Amino acid sequence: MGTFGDMLEQRKDTIVERWVDAVLSAYPSESAVLFQAQKDPFANPLGHSVREGTRGILQTILDGMDMEDLRTHLDKIVRIRAVQQFTPSEALSFVFSLRSIVRDVIPEAETDAGLREGLAELDGRIDEVALVAFELYAARREEVSQLRISEVKRQMGWVLGKMNRKSEGPEAVLDNSSQKTSTYDNVQREDLR
Repeated sequence: MGTFGDMLEQRKDTIVERWVDAVLSAYPSESAVLFQAQKDPFANPLGHSVREGTRGILQTILDGMDMEDLRTHLDKIVRIRAVQQFTPSEALSFVFSLRSIVRDVIPEAETDAGLREGLAELDGRIDEVALVAFELYAARREEVSQLRISEVKRQMGWVLGKMNRKSEGPEAVLDNSSQKTSTYDNVQREDLR
């Protein structure tokens, strides 16, 4: 038979395919079908990000959990889900779906005592992945909030500027024209004569 790690490595393509399906199943059925069917990264950037992200996350788990690699691969999925209308639990549940997928693809891991230890270790790593995913999700949501706040401030500044100019009325414009003119203004007027 082999170690649990060997079995994961041998069956990782099947695991990734099922994981991609699980991630994309959170979207409306018509969209999910399109995301799953279209493989072109330009025609389907969301599906491509999910495929690349899930494959990279699983490979990082198999390679010993390099945190920088993990963050890079998780961010491919989390950054998209952070701007969509998912609750936090919906956005991050894809991480935990890996547990049931592995158990479906490697059913002997639950019955074989030698493989159960590897399965328990995988569960611990999935928990670590979930914590990192939550950190990334919170950071991305904060970015979205800051962008919204900045946009509201910009819009309010524009509106207030318009209101101030409107409230000054035509008299304010006439008053401004009687102010001292600069040398630059005088030179321009000389050129017009």
